[in-house]
Amino acid sequence: MTRPLAIAAALAAVSCKPAPKAPLEVVPLSGADIYSMRCSVCHQQDGGGIPGNCPPFQNSPRLAGPPGELFHLALQGRRGEVVRNGETYNGVMPAWRDELSDDQIAAVLNYILETWQPGAARVSTGEVSAARAATENAPLLPQDG
Repeated sequence: MTRPLAIAAALAAVSCKPAPKAPLEVVPLSGADIYSMRCSVCHQQDGGGIPGNCPPFQNSPRLAGPPGELFHLALQGRRGEVVRNGETYNGVMPAWRDELSDDQIAAVLNYILETWQPGAARVSTGEVSAARAATENAPLLPQDG
């Protein structure tokens, strides 16, 4: 094979290779989507909870208060008794630290706040990131008390 033909063959071989595949882009989920997939099993789609197990979001002092406890619950989870409006709940809130990104946690918390505590301030991804860093070494599923 002459030199020009060898160069042409080499160029053809390079140009025939398929382009590398780009990573699949994940469609961002809304807070409502995340709530439906992760939270509604226990808290129910209407936020009413499960008697004796998962407290409802309606009239929740946690939603009306500062967001620090919400971040802690979402990231670290909780188990043990919770008394709300005279009713005792004794379930397990899973830790979502390893399952959801800061953006996703902010989105679902904002959905919960918008739906069941409309006047509450919204949370930012930066606040969730700071809470994640602050609780990095905290135990998951701490006993309520």
